[in-house]
Amino acid sequence: MATTTRVSGHTSVGRGRLRYQILRSTEELLSIRAEWDRLWTESGAEYHLSFFGILHSWSEIHRPQGAALCCAVVFDGGELLGVLPMISHRHRFSKTAASCGPGSAEGNDMLLKKSGESRAIAAALLQKFLTLARPDYLRLNFVRLGSDLGIAIQSLPKRRIISSWDEIIPHADLSKETSWTAYKTCLSKNYQGNTARAARRLNELGKVTIDVVRGESDALIEWIFVHKQKWSERTNKRGDWVFSTYYQEYLKALMSCPRFILFALRLDGNPIAVNMVAIDTKSASWIITTFDEEHKRFSPGNILAESMIEYVFENCRADNGERLDFIFGPGKETTKLQWSRGAADPARSYYIVTSRRAAAKRALKQTLRRTAALIPFLRKGHS
Repeated sequence: MATTTRVSGHTSVGRGRLRYQILRSTEELLSIRAEWDRLWTESGAEYHLSFFGILHSWSEIHRPQGAALCCAVVFDGGELLGVLPMISHRHRFSKTAASCGPGSAEGNDMLLKKSGESRAIAAALLQKFLTLARPDYLRLNFVRLGSDLGIAIQSLPKRRIISSWDEIIPHADLSKETSWTAYKTCLSKNYQGNTARAARRLNELGKVTIDVVRGESDALIEWIFVHKQKWSERTNKRGDWVFSTYYQEYLKALMSCPRFILFALRLDGNPIAVNMVAIDTKSASWIITTFDEEHKRFSPGNILAESMIEYVFENCRADNGERLDFIFGPGKETTKLQWSRGAADPARSYYIVTSRRAAAKRALKQTLRRTAALIPFLRKGHS
């Protein structure tokens, strides 16, 4: 039998020894920071699931846009076992929940302590979130199949999933590589040759340098967005985050932490390509990249990617001393596929109905749509 109480502004549900809660304020997030940091480090998760990443995602992106915080957590006594960081937006007649991550192009998951009960706890944490936060709809993008969150979603009734679409998340298993030279020579000869020729041609134009930047660098972040927006307009790939001042402020805030690095390829001192990378505990995550279209023929993105990956390979290590694996983020761009050498995790994005009211509304819409489609045939039959 579950018991429900109201504690410190959030709802908690106890079943046996586990305690599930919904955290609804920044103060409540801060109260579990030490436990969250411990769990993130142990799990080896990416930057956007770290306490630092979620706190700034909430503070810089979601809260200014009127979202409500509804971060689900589960404790065993005083030990934090799991975190599902979520926010919700209320529309006129419904409420939609989504990840509290930055919402750009990162895989989504929950933090969970690994144990024999992990799958059951993952499913229970998602279900408790739906019960306590009571959203009508749930949007989750780029969820790895077989991950804790992916398994929890599959435990939901199939009829609840309105739509889903698949993607891949390429990654390079650098911990298995013996040397940079051996790793690089495994790339396709065509890709290596094209990148080397582009680098030689670029060097003929002027002085080429690569900066590795830690610490606040608002100018480079702003440069990224100027050129990312031009790219978006040119390709008609209009992700909301590309034009979001909130997301721009989020990236600026991340640079206050030494785990985040900017790589800038410069020609005669002027940036022509910039990448941003997060150094996680067991991996490196490629956050964002862009280049100056005027220098496209010199493949500045490929040139910078090679230097960036080499830097991580040679200079960054996990706590156990192994090299960090490199996570390129969702997508099938040539650079990602080359450096991952085909290694990729299948991922799926979901739009799920999570309340009876929303399910009834959807069923009514489907009935009306089918009826409207039949009207011309009925009229034809009576004519």
